[in-house]
Amino acid sequence: MNVLIIENSRFHQRMISQIFNNEDLTVHIANDGDAALEILENKIVDYICTAYHLPDGFDGIKLAQLIRTNPKTKDIPIVLLTSNDIDHSFDYAYHSGVTEIYNRSDIDLLSKNLKRSILAKQNVINALVLYIEDCKTDAAIIKRKLEAMKMSVEHYVNAAEALKAFQESTTNYDIIITDLLVEGSISGMGLIREVRKMIPDRSKMPILVTSGFNDSSRRIELLHMGANEFIVKPIIAEELAAQITNLVSTKQLFDQVKIQQEQLFQLAMTDQLTGLYNRHSLAKLLPKYFSHSVRHSSPLSLLVLDIDHFKRINDTYGHSKGDDVLRKFAQLITVNFRAEDLIARYGGEEFVVLMDNSSKEDAIEKANALRTYIENTPIEDIKITISIGVASTTNNSNFEILFNQADTALYHAKENGRNQTITYPLKMNIA
Repeated sequence: MNVLIIENSRFHQRMISQIFNNEDLTVHIANDGDAALEILENKIVDYICTAYHLPDGFDGIKLAQLIRTNPKTKDIPIVLLTSNDIDHSFDYAYHSGVTEIYNRSDIDLLSKNLKRSILAKQNVINALVLYIEDCKTDAAIIKRKLEAMKMSVEHYVNAAEALKAFQESTTNYDIIITDLLVEGSISGMGLIREVRKMIPDRSKMPILVTSGFNDSSRRIELLHMGANEFIVKPIIAEELAAQITNLVSTKQLFDQVKIQQEQLFQLAMTDQLTGLYNRHSLAKLLPKYFSHSVRHSSPLSLLVLDIDHFKRINDTYGHSKGDDVLRKFAQLITVNFRAEDLIARYGGEEFVVLMDNSSKEDAIEKANALRTYIENTPIEDIKITISIGVASTTNNSNFEILFNQADTALYHAKENGRNQTITYPLKMNIA
């Protein structure tokens, strides 16, 4: 891609050229308007960046007017770089053919905006396209354009087959492009209707419709039905590229934000050392368990577990080894309980297990089985034991009551010699 910089100041020539470094671009520099017009006459230029003030009677706006009158150069984007003393309104510049206007005094903003503009012009975007078109000529032209934009294309001539592929595919398409009238029992309009039943949010799955129809009522109907954009045939390749770039960029940005939100949620809800839920997540998840217990009159039991003499492990083997023990212990808890049980690290070496639809007897059995297993299974070559407090719901229990009861039982287990299970009301339970 070729960029033409029109600038008399050597300082600004270097500054603007450096912005385009590492962007796989060829930069041509002209000191004045005449030199710029000569380059435009003899070379292919894809993008123009011009100063407003030029030395030979031109200014950037007059130069833009001349460029727009030449059929060879009329479609090239023109960026005007201004200082604070520009003596024409921005409206005048835009009407004269300028594409974008930036103040060159803000180097960081200028760099960011110019790179964004170049990427938009390049129309290079990795995406998977579901394309429905039964005209072989149109399909061949559009596929070449999409593939030139580095997109992967799955082409169907039949909307029903395309819909089946969409429904059954495990691949995440980035955009659907469909002609309005295509082969098969489903039209392009029918395809839109079915896709919108599955994915109503247009930002999650953009749909671009192409058609030879050019009446406003049809376009409005399609937009109401769920299409994002409508392009009338014969298709102008650059218009199609711009529309697709905007739609796919928005969709991929939405996907990225969603992933980041999920990652942030996981960070907020997960203990980073063990991978279990953390104390904060309990407040989010517990209401569901208690409401289910009340609604179905099902028992709910809580285990509070503590590694005995854990400080001694840290003092003897170091905190790194202590962290290894906590991680391994968390894994052992996870494999010894059901997927529907809520397991969390409550703090330090203390863990909780909320057992859904489990009586006190069930909880005691599971607690003792885990305690015995830990006693007989060294973790990181260290022999450890655990103490466990158990409590079960009554009709008016909530988590605070239940935790206090189990924690009281745990306290007595540790006071009475550790490596034992005690339930609330206080009763020793050793398998």
